[in-house]
Formats: sequence, C-alpha cells, structure tokens
Amino acid sequence: MISLTIITAFLTTIITLFFNSLSNTWKDLGKEAKDAYATSIQNFMEEVKKDFDKLTKRKMKEPDNFEESPDEIRAWCQRMILFFQSNDISKEWERIEMALGKIKGGKDNWAQQ
Repeated sequence: MISLTIITAFLTTIITLFFNSLSNTWKDLGKEAKDAYATSIQNFMEEVKKDFDKLTKRKMKEPDNFEESPDEIRAWCQRMILFFQSNDISKEWERIEMALGKIKGGKDNWAQQ
C-alpha cells in the first residue's frame, strides 16, 4: 500500500504546479474566484483524508473465512455485514470482492464457480 506521506507529497506537488501555472492569471482573478479555487482544493484534500482514514483505521477485525456448511451461511453473512458497516465499506464491489475472497472450500468449492 502506498503510504499517506507519499500521496500527500504527490498531491502537494500537483497543487503547487496548478498554482504555478495559474500564477499569471491569479493576480487578475477576483476575490470570489480565488476563494472558490481555495475552497475546491480544501474540499478535495478533506475527501482524500477521509479515504485514508478509512484505510488506516479499521474498527473491527475481518470475519474468518467461510468454510462451514451451507446452514451456517446466514450467520457468516451477518458477521460480514457488521464488518462492512463498522469499517465504512459501502461500495458494493468492495463488499463482493472481499466476501468472495473469504469463501473457501465447501462442496464443489462454491467460490471458484
């Protein structure tokens, strides 16, 4: 995983390049336009920070792999749902990918099909 320091340095470089390219026109911009640019960048950085906070601060340990009988699937799914909710995993594709990666074995190895 790429560290937060590297990504912060990258974003700082991008923002610096953006403002350097804008420096000539920056003087000509009005206060409202400058405030809009600043607010836009600040909002972007806050969203990036939220995403990294989610990645670095898991609140609940991942449930064990599902290797049980089909009768136990409901309880395992409930544990997965609780894990997703407590760790702010809301994107369906992330949930599906993680759940499929935790299904192991079983008759005819369901996860492989």
